[in-house]
Amino acid sequence: MGGLRPHPVTGEDMGLRAALVAADLPTDDLAEAGRRFFRFDEAGQVVGYGGFESHERHALVRSVVVLPEHRGRGIGRAITNALIGAAYRAGARDAFLLTTSSAAFFERLGFVRIARTDAPAAILATRQAATICASAALLSRSIGHG
Repeated sequence: MGGLRPHPVTGEDMGLRAALVAADLPTDDLAEAGRRFFRFDEAGQVVGYGGFESHERHALVRSVVVLPEHRGRGIGRAITNALIGAAYRAGARDAFLLTTSSAAFFERLGFVRIARTDAPAAILATRQAATICASAALLSRSIGHG
């Protein structure tokens, strides 16, 4: 995915919101402070979105979505890796995410399921972990340079 290009967007971006709604992913807290979202383009076409929240040395990766017509080509992996790299450059050394349906995908990228009792308080205090995705699986991995 050498041609994948990230472009910062706000949580108010209508393309981001539409992609998340279509993928049945939450949109409740997109506009709150502390979130960084990106639109990913390839060859001039929007192919997906993703973001993260910084919590000191921890990042909560979120809202990873590949538009349906671009799935199956490694774009989800490339988006996740780009987000992990951006989180690393922002000071994070551990990445966390919550998912109800994509744990196997993220496990192939080095994430492992962990008990919520093993997560840092800052991650557990996020709206995603505390309420929006309270029943979702929590996954984690250490991150190096991106």
